[in-house]
Amino acid sequence: MKLQLAISKYLTDNIPALHAFKDEIAFVAAGNPYPYFLIDLISTRKQSLGTGLWDRTETTEDSASQIKVTKHHQVLRFTIRAVNSSEKNGNVLVTEVSDQIDTLLSDLCREGSVDLVDPISSESLHIEQTIFQGRSDLAPLEKGMPFVYQQSLSYLFVEHLFKTRVVESRIETIKREI
Repeated sequence: MKLQLAISKYLTDNIPALHAFKDEIAFVAAGNPYPYFLIDLISTRKQSLGTGLWDRTETTEDSASQIKVTKHHQVLRFTIRAVNSSEKNGNVLVTEVSDQIDTLLSDLCREGSVDLVDPISSESLHIEQTIFQGRSDLAPLEKGMPFVYQQSLSYLFVEHLFKTRVVESRIETIKREI
């Protein structure tokens, strides 16, 4: 969920007049603003780097910290929707917005890894890679008026997660005579 929020903020900050919603209920509650997109989590997988145990231990005089790094793979689907406006056809508009999202996500990690911020917790997410998975034209939604044109994009996001555990009691060698 943190990745979805961070990506939504990144896209809405870089594409003017684009809205992001978690579901249709939030879209209706916001007054039906177009164009908008929904993000769905398609699949997720975690992979331990190293041995799968604690990868590194950093010690100080008082305590020790153990650090473990995992790769988190998430495939997200972006469903972009738009309607006809006085200036443009809805199908043209949804294609333009999809192209802009595609360009932003393709270029996100082109120069190396990127840190995005979760807008709720202000936690930094370390994105290593974005990989294009597919693009689909979807049939227009014909319920009511106007027709809603839509397309979907899928991307794989590779995120490195760092887990730290503080070990307060240090193990010392004790010599015992028997």
